Amino acid sequence: MLALKGPYTIIGTLFDPPSGRVYCEDRKEFVIQSPWGQQPTTKTLLVTSQRTEFTEPFVSKLSAWLEAAFKTRVQTIYQEGLYLGYRKGDYRDYDVIVYYGLDYEQPPPLDFIDDIINGEGISQKRVVWIGYHLDRLGAAQKSLGFQFAEQISDTKETLLFYTYSNTSYVLAAIERIFVEVANGDAAKVHATVGGRPIIVSSNRRAFYYVGFHPTASLRPFGAHLVFLDILSEVYGITRGKVALVRLEDIHPRSSIAALLSVTDYLKREKVPFTLALIPFYVDGADRTSITQESALRTAVKQALLNGGELVVHGATHQFDGKTAEDWEFWDEKTNQPIGGAEYAEQRVKMALTEIQKAGLAPHTIGWETPHYKAGDAHYAVFEKYFGFLFEPHRQFDLALVPYVVETSQSVYIGTPLEFVQNESDISRIIFQAEKLAGLKYGAIAAFFYHPFLGVDRLRAIITGLKQQGWQFQLASSLIGPIRVQFPTRP
Repeated sequence: MLALKGPYTIIGTLFDPPSGRVYCEDRKEFVIQSPWGQQPTTKTLLVTSQRTEFTEPFVSKLSAWLEAAFKTRVQTIYQEGLYLGYRKGDYRDYDVIVYYGLDYEQPPPLDFIDDIINGEGISQKRVVWIGYHLDRLGAAQKSLGFQFAEQISDTKETLLFYTYSNTSYVLAAIERIFVEVANGDAAKVHATVGGRPIIVSSNRRAFYYVGFHPTASLRPFGAHLVFLDILSEVYGITRGKVALVRLEDIHPRSSIAALLSVTDYLKREKVPFTLALIPFYVDGADRTSITQESALRTAVKQALLNGGELVVHGATHQFDGKTAEDWEFWDEKTNQPIGGAEYAEQRVKMALTEIQKAGLAPHTIGWETPHYKAGDAHYAVFEKYFGFLFEPHRQFDLALVPYVVETSQSVYIGTPLEFVQNESDISRIIFQAEKLAGLKYGAIAAFFYHPFLGVDRLRAIITGLKQQGWQFQLASSLIGPIRVQFPTRP
């Protein structure tokens, strides 16, 4: 349904076929709104095939990526058939035109091809052509400086080489369409596979070609990152190399010494952080809260003064087990959500009320779902109370997009580098951060860390990321105005 958003009209008629007599008729107009993007600054036209057995979920995924991370409003046009088809001149009202060629048997409509080549003012538009049918541009390819060369299918993963940073990324896409550069002065090669150009752009107009399907066959830290970086160039967005640190699972039974040891180190290194606080601790009959544990509460405040801010990490981070080990909004035994919106609202209010009582409300910037797992009704409540969720968005593979992700209600920041469990995670995090550092227009390298692990492992990660040029910031610096809806106190 995401790809079908826009205005619609339904006309219903009740009639007698033999006589043709009409008994009644009604008309209904409605609009399918996009759930993505808070303040779009551009408009994007996305053209694709009508045959959704080839295009979905890949087109909807691309539409979500664009709206959630590139501040644009997307209108998807199917080429013909049941849905709105492309009509000559449709490109005029858009800033960016994207053709997503996923259907090899259905080329783009002739009117679209003619507009891309000869349309009035088309040279002032930004065009991104993805996948099949570049050859349909015919002789016009010569003016771009490159042309279709060969299409191959290969089920083996390979490496895509990003020429900007000399960094390689795994490419799992089966279909690979290569181009040849006819005029080196007119074309720029952005990425190659086996030395052959697969992402190129024209120096004569803002025309970009991507020779694989970037929302299909995804791999973490894979070739889709280069595609996202190219989109950042298309939309004129520079994000910077921002690193975020979150200290995880701080609760009333946490070690004060471990917490202060880690936060004192981060203060010395001038590394700000976010503290994920669970205000209540439950383990069978052992139940306590942050307001009842004055020493821990004082330590949390001291830690925040060392350069931190706070996200609410559930109320108890448990349902029928132990805090920080159990889920709170998800039953792992049945793999189903626990309760609905009413249950979620009760838990959120309980957590926020306790944080208010503890004097921590001024430091609170958002929410983090325990184990990143909850139902749609729960997330509607979380977005109602919090403008920021420090976790990856759960839909459309947005967890693989290392940027701030916007919905119509809130913003999300994921943790693509995940967390430390053992020594091997240190080298993994540094390796994965290097892939993100290879992007020209920036990314977010975020990870979370449990203070009980001590300082040494954290020091190794911080040192490695600094050597790569990452700049550590507070998460609040990326999200705009802070919105936390605390319950009204009687």
